Amino acid sequence: MERIVIMARDEVGVLSDITGVLARANINLQSINTQVNGEQGTIIISTDDTDRALLALAEAGYSAVTDDALIVRLKDEPGALARIAQRFSEASINIRSIHILDRKDGFATIALSTSQEDRPRAEALVGPDERV
Repeated sequence: MERIVIMARDEVGVLSDITGVLARANINLQSINTQVNGEQGTIIISTDDTDRALLALAEAGYSAVTDDALIVRLKDEPGALARIAQRFSEASINIRSIHILDRKDGFATIALSTSQEDRPRAEALVGPDERV
């Protein structure tokens, strides 16, 4: 899943503006996650058309980059995330970001990203029953 990461000031109306830009471009959001660190906000989205979304955001003055995330399905139970994180740690693969996308029917779907160099090794660490 290719994600778009947008950095913006933490102020009233930014989220409304970004989602409005995408709506006017007829781009559907598939997921969204926001967080604030000081005066800076990070908005992480996935859409039905990454290229058009990047263009629309750039035309609106937003700085956005893509981040190709690995999507993993885990049992929704204590320790499940710790176990996959341990596998990555033992293989010396740094998890750069992680987001829970969904939790239902006893499973959690997560998006995690690593460096591009580590991506093939990260994919190899994900079991067939964990792949989405």
